[in-house]
Amino acid sequence: MLTKRELGRRLRRTRFERGLTLKDVAARCGMSATHISEVERGKTSPTIGALQRISKALGEEPSYFVREDFLPKFAVSRAAERGDFFAADKEGRPLTAGVLSPGLPGGTLQIFGTHIAPGEKINVHPMIGEIAVICMLGMVRITAGSGESHVLREGDTIQMRLDEGYERENVGEDDAELLAFIVSPRPFTI
Repeated sequence: MLTKRELGRRLRRTRFERGLTLKDVAARCGMSATHISEVERGKTSPTIGALQRISKALGEEPSYFVREDFLPKFAVSRAAERGDFFAADKEGRPLTAGVLSPGLPGGTLQIFGTHIAPGEKINVHPMIGEIAVICMLGMVRITAGSGESHVLREGDTIQMRLDEGYERENVGEDDAELLAFIVSPRPFTI
């Protein structure tokens, strides 16, 4: 049975995925941000009418939030079935990453593997969230948007916020491989 706490989590997760604040949702549905916050925290249950208004503000049907099979608890990614994620960096250069785990629907964690050729440099766009990078092979310099720079060698790890973006560059003579664990309220669409 769906609890008011789980309903609130689903509403908040969807609001984050849409990049909306409590005030944004309140303005769209004509309710107070305080009441919506109480619903999201599971402190109160919304009436059917309130759920309809909040759902409409989030661009979903009310049934999306109350169905029993809302989210899977596991996501298994088989090696033979994995694909790549393609994007462009801030300079328009192609960015390719192997999708090791696309994440759970409504979740915030995704895992990517990246191969970097010697001398290759990529500038990643700023976004909301954090990243933890493990250097599996080679030597890579990670430079935050603020200019702070760290060189990672095989086995080294760095964790940082993504709000300034960052640059990664293979500063070694051989290929480099990275594992990236990204946590963001707005996951990459794969």
